[in-house]
Amino acid sequence: MESSSLISSLSLIDDHRSDKNKRYPLPLLLLIAFCASISKHDSYTKHDYAQAHEASLRELYKQLFGEELESMSPPTHDTLNRALQVIPHQGFKRAYQDWSAALLRWNEETRQICIDGKTMRGVKKPSPDTESHIVSAYAPHLQLDLSVGTVPVKRNELDSIRQLLDELYVADALISIDPLGCQRQGAEQGLEVGSHYQLQVNSNQPALLQELEDSLPRTNKGFTFNKKEDLGHGRIETRQMKSLLLNPEMLEDSYAFKDWAGIKSIHQLSRKRYDKRSGKVTIKISYCISSLEDSKRVFRAIRDHWKIENLLHYMLDVYLSEDGCSRPAGEGAKNMELLAKIDLFILQCLKTKLGKSIPHVQMLLAKLNPLQLL
Repeated sequence: MESSSLISSLSLIDDHRSDKNKRYPLPLLLLIAFCASISKHDSYTKHDYAQAHEASLRELYKQLFGEELESMSPPTHDTLNRALQVIPHQGFKRAYQDWSAALLRWNEETRQICIDGKTMRGVKKPSPDTESHIVSAYAPHLQLDLSVGTVPVKRNELDSIRQLLDELYVADALISIDPLGCQRQGAEQGLEVGSHYQLQVNSNQPALLQELEDSLPRTNKGFTFNKKEDLGHGRIETRQMKSLLLNPEMLEDSYAFKDWAGIKSIHQLSRKRYDKRSGKVTIKISYCISSLEDSKRVFRAIRDHWKIENLLHYMLDVYLSEDGCSRPAGEGAKNMELLAKIDLFILQCLKTKLGKSIPHVQMLLAKLNPLQLL
């Protein structure tokens, strides 16, 4: 179903809880949901927002859709929630993908897509099969989520990762996936979708991890090094990466590397963190494999991969209260997730443009009526 036919097929939503049955255009309900949520109104105060800005919403609706609204009271909390519940998620997701694809502006060094999952804590799960775990394909340099997949629980995340990779149409991008997605099929799909991959290796691939540990000894011969030191939050973190290019002879003699399509390099990342207050030093070692030969780009990409946690998952929780928001299971929860990601992208753009923090931007937006907001 195309996004235009999606709107026309669900053009009116009934408000069954009113004394007199009212019908609201679906675009109006989506407009209220968007304007209210980006202005820091939760699901229970969106009705108050619509009531306070009724005249402005009428004028904005006329400008956007060329229609005069009939006189009616603002929709209730239940009507607004039901509007998101009745929209087929797959159709809404395709419209979202079209929107995000139109915003792609990147160069060779910034063409990276990070894939990772997060559980929606506020979803009411009537059964274990209720889909509440979201897997995102995130462009860290654009701070934009390109697509999402949903599964019931985290252990099903691999299925969603494979589906996401099938849906992505991004040439010459680096696909980075955390250890859960370190699978041979993921490497093959990464080559097909983005041309390059970078996979973090953990104990779920014991043979691969063992050969990485055997192939990256303490000697410095034949290796390249990248190093960076970061200061902040009362600690000093030194990251150093040792990299080795794999030639055909090494691949032929290997017992694990040769099973991974397109593998070109292996990497050992050492993170040394010094806490200035306690004097405590912690060292963590991790490994990854990649189809890239440029170790500098791999070094940057490993760091950038964690932006999906810091700039997407963390901000959805802290600034849009995603985990604290109660949501009905089904299409509504998944559609609300997409609306939240649209909100977050716009908030981050305004943060950069205005040079203010996201809470400050949200306070500014809360003072605007819908006409001023758009």
